[in-house]
Amino acid sequence: MSGPIDLSLPDGLEYGIIETDDELEELIAYNSAIHEPRDGETLRRLVEHQPGFDLKMNYYIRDTDSGKIVSSLNAIPSAWAYDGIPIKNLELGFVGTLEAYRKKGLIRKLYYRYFEKEFHRGKYHISNIQGIPYFYRQFGYDFLIPAWRSILLRTNQIPAVPSDKKPDWMRLSIRGATKANLNDIIELYDRLTSPLLVSTIRDRPLWELQEKFHLDFSREFTTYVVKSGEAVVGYFRLVSRENEKEPENSYLQVIESSISRIDGVRRTLEFLRSQCAERGFHQIALSGATTSNLSRIGLDLGGQMNRGWKHQLRIRDMTQFLKRIRPALERRLRNTMFADLTQEMAINTYRHRYVLDFQDGRIRDINDLGVHEDGKYLDFRTPPSDFVRLLLGQYSPEELSHQNIDFIVQGPVKSLVETLFPKQESFIGYYFC
Repeated sequence: MSGPIDLSLPDGLEYGIIETDDELEELIAYNSAIHEPRDGETLRRLVEHQPGFDLKMNYYIRDTDSGKIVSSLNAIPSAWAYDGIPIKNLELGFVGTLEAYRKKGLIRKLYYRYFEKEFHRGKYHISNIQGIPYFYRQFGYDFLIPAWRSILLRTNQIPAVPSDKKPDWMRLSIRGATKANLNDIIELYDRLTSPLLVSTIRDRPLWELQEKFHLDFSREFTTYVVKSGEAVVGYFRLVSRENEKEPENSYLQVIESSISRIDGVRRTLEFLRSQCAERGFHQIALSGATTSNLSRIGLDLGGQMNRGWKHQLRIRDMTQFLKRIRPALERRLRNTMFADLTQEMAINTYRHRYVLDFQDGRIRDINDLGVHEDGKYLDFRTPPSDFVRLLLGQYSPEELSHQNIDFIVQGPVKSLVETLFPKQESFIGYYFC
């Protein structure tokens, strides 16, 4: 963004913030009309139940002649984590403009009048959107973290259970989850996300809300537990995806799973195979997180990872973000040759120079020295977007240097950069109610 943004509206249009129940109903009807009917009901549920999502975090533009809402967006908070460190996320959600009012910059005006202010006022660390390609780059977003990625597995790839002698793992039971199982499920979810770089945080109240509604956006899911005797050894969330027009393309989808034992994985695969047989389905989609044991075995059986989509992300203030994740950066130096590092290290993004001051392996301070070119801090130079890709573990330094000649890591700092910013998997589980 360069220079002031013109926030004035064309004649006949006015800004608004949702403040009353009647206005909320109007916004719900509007979103149902421009997106899908189920999107309006999802918005209603979030406004009524999503932690921290205030009614006044919904913004719109109205045509004063017709009295109709013609463009809207909202700001939905959620809790994420970077290498186990909580970070605050603000989602740019439910974005849309009536066709007759497009190409007038209305979303841009709404974004800078309302969303940008809330993003800074609330001191959020990151923002994400699950939106169309390219458009949101103007606001600083970039495709980064995998979304909706699945491992596609045909039912005939799952080994059949012998009819004459059932294996011992068939003694494990699979039942619908109850409130009594919630502590075990939460522990298993934490086990699933702990190896991940970026993941979503669910506190107990959010878990309880999710188990109350059983909805991933508008998709109904059932949570199952896998039990060995009375011990819960796994859980998974299952969605049935019927395709009425093309029944042969119907499938079961495991949107999330954490199963601690191989016998539990085998029992779950047999359960999924039998459920498909009952419905006449021939395919299963497993969650794309390879920290999931179920997904790992699905790949071993010949399942294929699809491309999926990606969350578009923006970091609000890089200096503050680096300070927030300082414990993770220091932790990565432990038990390495840099454990007692005492020196300055600069990240030169051609627009900023973020200088990390190390003392005995700890980061004493992080400062932004700006764009001055004085011949210093040239060993690590990276375009801003490439640094975010590195920081969020999507690419290694070597991959980025091959993709972009402006990404330069040279001299003794190269091994330090590789140590501080390893390539690492991320997975975003459902983070709404």
